[in-house]
Amino acid sequence: MDMIRIDNLKIMAHHGVLKEEKIHGQDFFLSAKLYVDARKAGRTDDLAHALDYADVSHFLKERFTRQSFNLIEAACEDCCEALLLHYDMLQEVELTVSKPHAPIGLPFENVSVTMTRKWHRVYLAIGSNMGDRKAYLLNGLEEVSNHPLIKNAKCSSIFETKPYGYTEQDMFLNGCIAIDTLLKEEELLTFLHQVEQHAGRERTVIWGPRTLDLDIIFYDREEYESKDLVIPHVDMQNRLFVLKPLEELCPNYRHPILGKTVRELLKEQERKEV
Repeated sequence: MDMIRIDNLKIMAHHGVLKEEKIHGQDFFLSAKLYVDARKAGRTDDLAHALDYADVSHFLKERFTRQSFNLIEAACEDCCEALLLHYDMLQEVELTVSKPHAPIGLPFENVSVTMTRKWHRVYLAIGSNMGDRKAYLLNGLEEVSNHPLIKNAKCSSIFETKPYGYTEQDMFLNGCIAIDTLLKEEELLTFLHQVEQHAGRERTVIWGPRTLDLDIIFYDREEYESKDLVIPHVDMQNRLFVLKPLEELCPNYRHPILGKTVRELLKEQERKEV
């Protein structure tokens, strides 16, 4: 990916824990690496297809000075998020906030924090087999789509499928959703659990009936494991009700562990179930 740099943009602001910092302020220096696809701008020589770094600089100054933060970490996080939300063509940003006049009480040259933030491509599975199944799916999709740190939500076709694992229950409606998000893995999981709770989801039986089920299948091309979450989803390759709608959204996405595309995994599972 192409990158535009802005080095040591000088901005006077009032960030800091001490009262004197809040009152008098001090000079900060911001340096940004802005990752975009600059091919069209390079081919056309047209500013309309470029990321206007002058506009970005003024946007950064306005954002950095709009409120007072105690920590430069908070100021940096706020600016990264604001940049990614404001500029559609911006895919990733690395921002350094330097505080050369920090009240340390010892000789030093600079104190800084650097953060890298980006849009993440995520694929979710969605399902319901209780009550008004379609309404639960549509409401869940709407709530996911409306999150301020999620964009470009796209849903597959919806399929009626047999229950998996615990089979003594009603038929499911299942689909998959593609999103771009600024949420980290655990943040996204927490949010999806909130959406399920809003639908009255109760976790009483493993693989049992549910008003709404939302699972993270892929997160970028990442392998991730924690106490509460494993990515890629550990059993997705065995689930036709995941593979079939997922194949609509990303047929050539290659499983980062199994090394096979979604389409290949779907065909393998279809042969097993004949």
